[in-house]
Amino acid sequence: MSSVQVFCVANGQTVLARNLQRSPEIANGRIPVSIVWGATAASAAYHDAIAGAQADIVVFSHQDVYFPEGWFARLQVICEKLSLADPSWAVAGLSGMASDGTYLGHLWDSGLGTVCGGPFGRPRDVASLDEAVLIVRRASGALFDPMLPSFHLYGTDIVLEAQKAGMRSYVIDLPVIHNSKATVCLDRTYVAAYHFMVRKWTAVLPWPTVIVELTRNPLPLLLRRMRLRYKGIVRASTLHPTFEYPELKARELGFVKASEDAI
Repeated sequence: MSSVQVFCVANGQTVLARNLQRSPEIANGRIPVSIVWGATAASAAYHDAIAGAQADIVVFSHQDVYFPEGWFARLQVICEKLSLADPSWAVAGLSGMASDGTYLGHLWDSGLGTVCGGPFGRPRDVASLDEAVLIVRRASGALFDPMLPSFHLYGTDIVLEAQKAGMRSYVIDLPVIHNSKATVCLDRTYVAAYHFMVRKWTAVLPWPTVIVELTRNPLPLLLRRMRLRYKGIVRASTLHPTFEYPELKARELGFVKASEDAI
């Protein structure tokens, strides 16, 4: 069975303790986790992290993700099956976009106040991945770009890097609680990452992402920023709170049972 370890770039001890560190297989020490504090860019931090990783499967997680009981055992099973079907797979995630712009995923997002997607069974080919949880098969040699600024779009970038090397990436059906705050702004750090990606991958554009399509046309990003600003100002009363106890939401949604049944 493949070994697993977790890395997390963090900036808030309370959020970290309430979510990632409360995940049962992490809390009891079965799955080792390394917390990276003070990073100026996630992609650079994770580039360094994977270079020093020892496990077969390396998981990169947001600090506000809660992994239900049995999640990592289920991950090991899925990765073994995926390696049989595609021995050269590189990256997997829980939420992303297919090449035709179709959303693929299955997880709870507190910022949206809903389950995103739904059960879909077998792993699906993906063109970009959300960064909440990224899973890298270390033997693939897939790496994060240390030049990508800020904390955005590194999921899309590593999928494109893997594709350039002839390897495929997937969305897997293994739900978590993403106990996030609502996104009400794409700030200058997002814009910087977006423009970096447009310059780097101009030959393949347009390219889908979970937030806004990468394109040389400035309008999609402008319109998306305007919609989020409107939501944050005019519709602030409709925003959803995070959970004090994400494990209760995981059980309510059947995510724990789903993990245990699949082992």
